[in-house]
Amino acid sequence: MSVNPGRLLGEGLTKAADVLSGGSDEAHLQDAVLHLARALGATSVALLAAVREGESLHLIADSDEHRSDADLGALMATPALRNAMTSGEVLVVRDAPRGVLVDASDADATGAGGEGTWAAFPILVRRKARGLLVARLPYVVDHLPDVVTLCGRAAAALVAVILPGAKALDPIKERTRKITLIDVPRERRLRAIERYRSFIDSASDGIVVLDASGTVLYMNRAAEQVTGYARDGLAGRSWAQIVPEAQRAILAKQLIHATQARPVENFDLDLVTTSGDCITVSVASIGILAEHGAAIFAFRDVTLARELEIELRRTTEFLERILNSAVDGIIAADLRGTILLFNHSAERICGYRASDVIRKTSVTELYPPGVAQEIMRLLRSSQRGGGGRLEPVRRELKAVNGELIPVSISAALVFDDAGREIATVGIFSDLRERLRMEERLATAQEKLAISEKQVVAIELAGAAAHELNQPLTSVMGYAQIMLRKMDPDSPHLRALETILAESERMATIVRQLGSLTRYETKSYVGGAQIIDLDRSAERPDE
Repeated sequence: MSVNPGRLLGEGLTKAADVLSGGSDEAHLQDAVLHLARALGATSVALLAAVREGESLHLIADSDEHRSDADLGALMATPALRNAMTSGEVLVVRDAPRGVLVDASDADATGAGGEGTWAAFPILVRRKARGLLVARLPYVVDHLPDVVTLCGRAAAALVAVILPGAKALDPIKERTRKITLIDVPRERRLRAIERYRSFIDSASDGIVVLDASGTVLYMNRAAEQVTGYARDGLAGRSWAQIVPEAQRAILAKQLIHATQARPVENFDLDLVTTSGDCITVSVASIGILAEHGAAIFAFRDVTLARELEIELRRTTEFLERILNSAVDGIIAADLRGTILLFNHSAERICGYRASDVIRKTSVTELYPPGVAQEIMRLLRSSQRGGGGRLEPVRRELKAVNGELIPVSISAALVFDDAGREIATVGIFSDLRERLRMEERLATAQEKLAISEKQVVAIELAGAAAHELNQPLTSVMGYAQIMLRKMDPDSPHLRALETILAESERMATIVRQLGSLTRYETKSYVGGAQIIDLDRSAERPDE
């Protein structure tokens, strides 16, 4: 055990006396207990006082601002404290393990062990107890050393001199609420709120101070204006009563986090005002009172902003549905080329997913080399539309698999209110199916032309066969007559036989022309194509 020498005790008391001679307000009392703590060799000193004799004690100064409320509260709850106040004797209480306080006079507690000792020195004014000077010593004893007892009584007597007129008691006198010794944590919390009152009242946002159960401890004028409730009307009542039931669980969860000094992200909360209107406020937590089991919530009315956000979201979703229902692909990009919009049809045509390209890919990657630059040049030129517009032109897009897709593209520059270029938008139609249809149509037209040519040729052959059949029959008839009448030794007999043979051959050709059923050709001299009568006259089943 180590105790400060008497000289140090004397110096500490002298400094405390000098401080108290300068005033008895809260600041002077706070400095005084700091000097008394050093004088007594204590880890902390707390000053408890009553406004008038017989009334409840109030905590008016404490050298340990971060002391656990449970420590001092446990001491205040000991029965021996009342006896010390009545008898005027010094009370010694050991701080045993697990926070158990043991009366040093208890014979059964001898040897209980602990981490320190509490000593309470009564403050006597005209031989009547008006307060206590409570010191926590960093060692365990059953009886205080004489020098510490003497110094503690001297310190209590020094405080007793200034206590009747102490200015630190004035705020307590103004309050009609009385606290018991077990209400010390609440008193400390109220003192902490008082410390930040000027900050809370000067804030432009609404601020409300709540305890762990959600009871309103304090609120500023801005909070009154937002909610419509007067601060006196809500003080001591639950804040949840102005919160819709559906959101009370959110408030309770955030309140637990705030009072436990855990991080709290900004959150939206609905409040019901005195007029019955439901408003939306954005709430932020300030953790400076968490050590006292209280939460400070700053909030501002964002009802209009949230309504605008909802309306904007609805409009955006509506426009997105329109864009995604369009048959043509639509792509928008900023002036650096970064893709900002990629609708469903663009996904279908190019094979990319919108999530893979929006704000991740340059629009130049969707074109063959140089095409994107050419489109920008045309947009800014007077050709094909002019004035930031490009009438449909045929170009190619590059699909995700590298395939070049023929498309018809129209584009435009997007300007802001000041006339500055901010983006480009392109609308393109997939031409692959159209080109396939055109190809099929050209093939069909070609086949139709051939078919028409075949019909004409067959009809012409039939007409020629019909017209040639009668004169040819006459030629053959007269040739046969002349052949019968001609003398066998006539030099013209062979010529007449040749005429008859060729006539019969011509008759065979005429019969073939009359029986044409299809159009087949064969090569002829000079690369020409002529009708193949033999193949054209064949029946398909032959």
